[in-house]
Order: sequence, then C-alpha cells, then structure tokens
Amino acid sequence: MNPDETSLKTIVESLEDGYYEVDLTGNFVDFNPAMCDITGYTPEELTGLNNRAFMDKKNAKKVFHVFNQVHQSGKGCKTFDWKLLRKDGSACRVDISVFLVIGPDGNPVGFHGIVRDMTQQKNLEIRLQQSQKLEAIGTLATGISHDFNNILSGIFGYAQLAKTCLDNPQKAENHIDKVLVAAQRAAELVQQVLTFSRGAGDLKKPLRIYLIVKETIKLLRSSLPSFIEMEDQLESRQMIPADPAKIHQVIMNLCLNAFQAMKKEGGVLTVSLLDEEIPRPKQVCGREIGAGAYLKLSVTDTGHGMDEKTIDMLLDPEADFEKTGTGADKGLAVAQSIVDEHEGVLVIHSQPDKGTTVEIYFPVAGDEKKPVSDAAAPVPAQPEKVSQSGRKTIMLVDDEEAIRQIYEEFLKGHGYEVKLFENGVSALTAFEADPDGVDLVITDMTMPELTGDKLSEKMLQIRPDIRIILWCGFSEDISEDTAIQMGIKKYIQKPVSPRDLLQVIHRVLDEK
Repeated sequence: MNPDETSLKTIVESLEDGYYEVDLTGNFVDFNPAMCDITGYTPEELTGLNNRAFMDKKNAKKVFHVFNQVHQSGKGCKTFDWKLLRKDGSACRVDISVFLVIGPDGNPVGFHGIVRDMTQQKNLEIRLQQSQKLEAIGTLATGISHDFNNILSGIFGYAQLAKTCLDNPQKAENHIDKVLVAAQRAAELVQQVLTFSRGAGDLKKPLRIYLIVKETIKLLRSSLPSFIEMEDQLESRQMIPADPAKIHQVIMNLCLNAFQAMKKEGGVLTVSLLDEEIPRPKQVCGREIGAGAYLKLSVTDTGHGMDEKTIDMLLDPEADFEKTGTGADKGLAVAQSIVDEHEGVLVIHSQPDKGTTVEIYFPVAGDEKKPVSDAAAPVPAQPEKVSQSGRKTIMLVDDEEAIRQIYEEFLKGHGYEVKLFENGVSALTAFEADPDGVDLVITDMTMPELTGDKLSEKMLQIRPDIRIILWCGFSEDISEDTAIQMGIKKYIQKPVSPRDLLQVIHRVLDEK
C-alpha cells in the first residue's frame, strides 16, 4: 500500500459516517468501523454479508432501484434515505450515497459510498411536525367548535321535530334525513382533523393533490373568521408520489401562516394548483429548479409581508420561534422539511407590506407527466342493491352498547344471525369453543384487555380462513396496510352507516 493509499485508508477509518464497498450482488467487501456501529454487526459478521440483511421488502425495492439506476447510467447517487434494519432488529433512518467501483479493465465491479445515521435528526423533525400540528389545531379550534355546535344544533333540532310529527311519516322522514346529513358533516369534519393530526409515517403513494387541497380548503373555510376571504384556482389534476398526511400538513401550515399575516386587518387567501413545464434549469429566489414537468402549489396572502432576514429565520427549524410572536411560524420550517422529503422545491416571494406568495414545485415523473382530465377523477361509488343474504352468522365485537344494538337490529333485518360480544376476551373464548360456527367477524380496534388487532391475530391462528372486518375510530397502532398483511379482509373507519357496512359485508363474504 503506497503512502497515498495509507493516508486515504486512515481518513476512511476515522470517519464518523459509515463507509462501505459491496460487490455487484450486494455482498460487503470493505467498510470502516463506523459502518459496524451503525449496523450493529462485528467486522467478522459484516464481511461477506449481503445488504439484503438490512432491509425489509418495502425498503429493498427502493434501495435496489437506486443501485440499478447507478449501475445502468454510471452516474452516482449523492444521497437518498431509507430505513436500515440493525442486527438486533431495531430500525434507524440513514442517508446513503451510491457510486460505482470500476475495476482495472474499466468495467463496474461493485458499489461504494457513505452512510450517515439520521435517526436523531429525523426524530427531531417528527417532533417538530407534531408540535406544529398541535399549535395549528389550536388555531383552528374556535372555528371547528363553532362548526360542530352548528351541526349538533341541527341534529338536536331535527330529531326533536321528527318526534313531534310521528303521525306524519313523510314529514318525520324528511326531518330524519336532515339529521343524517348533519351527522355525515360531523363525520367528515372529524376525518379532516384526524387526517391533519395523525402521526408522521413513510406512506408515499400515487396521490392526486387536488383532492387533498379541496379537503383542506373546506376545513379552513369552516374554521377561519369571515374577514379572511378565500379564493382558489385548482387547475392541475396531476398525481405525484406523496404521503397524504404530510401533504395535508404542508397545505394547512402555509394557509395558517397566511391567516396569521392577515388576522389583524383581514385580507384574501388564495390557493392555486397549476401544471408548469420548465424547459431549462432556472433560479427562483435563490433556489434552483431543474428542467422538467412540475405540479406547482401556491399559497398567497395580502398580509404584512416579510423581509429576507425574516424568511431565513422562519425556514430555520432551530430558530427561536417565540421571538416572532406568532405560533404558526414553525409551519414554514416544517413545510420546507416535508417538501425536501418529496424532492420538491419551496420558494418564497415576499416584501414588507406587499403580502407573501409561497410556491412549491413538486416534480412529476414518468407516466404521471400525462395530464389528467376531470373525467379521470375518482367517481363516488354507486350504492349497491341491497338484497337478502343467506343465513350467515356474524360475530360483532364492540365495547359500545349503542353500536351493538343498532347494527344487531339492522343486520338481523337483512337475514343474518348476529352474536354480540362486548369485549375481545369473551369473543375469543366463544370462537375457541366453536370456530366453525361463525362466517364473519366484525371487531372494533380499541377495546379493553384485548384489542381488535390482537383478537384478529389469535382468531386467524385458530382458523386462517376466517373473514374479519376491523373497524376503528382512530388508531396510531394499525393502518389499513398492516391489517391486510395480517390477514384481515377489510379495514374501515368509523363512523360507517349500517347500509355502507352491509355492502362491505356482502363484498367480503362474496370473495373467493
């Protein structure tokens, strides 16, 4: 080893970040001590170990896609993030670079790069996002409570009117219909709040941002004071890979910041969603935007505006936000963090006393560049024709008595046998005694002693083909994807109308 190689080896060995070299199949051939610290393996264990050991199927697809791109193009990848599984099974978030190793004959022989443990930083970002969500919900609380009180007033009023005209079935039915409409409004409002407040995850999937923006505007219109006028220009229907909850948070943060800038004197808040094609790279407010197709989200206010120093401070996640006097200021740093995760670009146009416009450019890739017409937007499912079922037996498990009574009566009226249980323990005991005596299990998620997911897991161990519907008001412990992977047939969120539940039951029982 010549002096230059010795010096380079010394530098690599002293790095706090992990350094790795793998062959073309992903087996480790060289690494530094920091790589052992990150993965939890000894040097002897790591030598020759395949990088598949560090990832689950979801992350493997992402990692191998990057490695394949580097191999085929010859161009290195400076950084991408993924969840690395350590030897003890714990997970850490890492940023990793990937470059080709070229052999003496000029052909690729493997890959090398740097791995940086970002777990602590990612956790801080998540805490910042959650903290900002709580502040934002506080800002919206007055408007939300006002809307809820209006809804409840309608429910109480129409229910009492229905009782006074039972001798006039047509009139009573009209009042009851009004109660159902108000209840649906309440359910939608709860769902919007939960969408905004639910925990951060890694849930990127093809997303039509247009639908998220519409829902957010709907929530804001019912929450912000009347002296804030809202306008929108929602032209783009593009889909991009994105996490719905995080995109919802970005839109909400920008709109609440705009409200803060106008809450003393009022003004106009404008949200737009446009397609934009950038033929060549350009600089916008000091940020470079590469050539390509973009979905551009803009939020504009007519408030007090900001100077460059203020903008820089608000984009700094470590800044002392209390000094600004506006709690929602954290939202801009959070939005910047989320936009970075989605490989977008956030730019701010603002001057003191001239308002502010925040623009976000989300890159549109591959087939998603094709324009999507209104006709391609999701169409609400048409109600299925409800027919009499066979004499199937349903086990209904829920700790709320009113829910058990309502759905028992409705399902019996449609020809089902219904067995009711108020907790998971008694339901499991009955199932163990006669596992073949039930055709379908409907269970709540949140129950004392034995939760719905644990109950489902135990039932599936006894009878793997049992059909289970898990319903849930809200839970951070389980998602639809997790439920399906467990073997649960359907995951639905409360509230669900008896008729909608009946349609789900028909589909689940009809599956082969």
